[in-house]
Amino acid sequence: MDPAITAAIVATLTAVAAYAGARSQARSARRGPIDAVRRQHQRDAYAELTRAAWSYAAITGSVQHLVEVALSARLYPTNIMASLDILARSTRVLDTPGFSSDDLAEALAPISVPEPVVRALGRLITWSPTWQQDIRDACGDNQIDELVRAEVVVALEGPDQLAALVEQLKFEAEEVQLCWARAAAAPFQPSPAMEAGRETSAELHTRLKAAIREFTLAARTHLNTQ
Repeated sequence: MDPAITAAIVATLTAVAAYAGARSQARSARRGPIDAVRRQHQRDAYAELTRAAWSYAAITGSVQHLVEVALSARLYPTNIMASLDILARSTRVLDTPGFSSDDLAEALAPISVPEPVVRALGRLITWSPTWQQDIRDACGDNQIDELVRAEVVVALEGPDQLAALVEQLKFEAEEVQLCWARAAAAPFQPSPAMEAGRETSAELHTRLKAAIREFTLAARTHLNTQ
């Protein structure tokens, strides 16, 4: 091949390669700041969710001992379940702040208040005369809303594996909320799972904290490998 032609071809290929390299560098230069901003948004979203989740765990954990005792004994034995009058009277008492064993005894008459309930109520009143309101305050929607809002942002930011973990975290938080709400609204009426010993409020709270730790670890790994 004519040396001049060869030289021209080489020059052309070199120019094309240089052009392609320049375009690649330009794309990388443009992508760099974009990726950095996205990583910062993700970091902020993960940090906010972690903060909101641990805050919720702390608030609900502060009354977990009240929840445990409020659901540790059953008020209604089988033999009074058919008495709608007794159920109505006792329900009104249970919904009255600061009710006592005497109030329950009057509502259940002629049935005696079960001794385990008397003992449990005595412990609750000793710990806090406003134990029902304390539990309600800890599990109200205003407490979990912050966590739910943070969960939505993380779900948008991704990636998918973190979105799945935060969905599980939200589920565990809602399970805690439901259990705590039951203890406040329907004390001494444990769920079948609790009565059978398959579930306790402590276990629910432990699962919530485990879900927070799992998400935090996965979020840190994701951020450090980007």
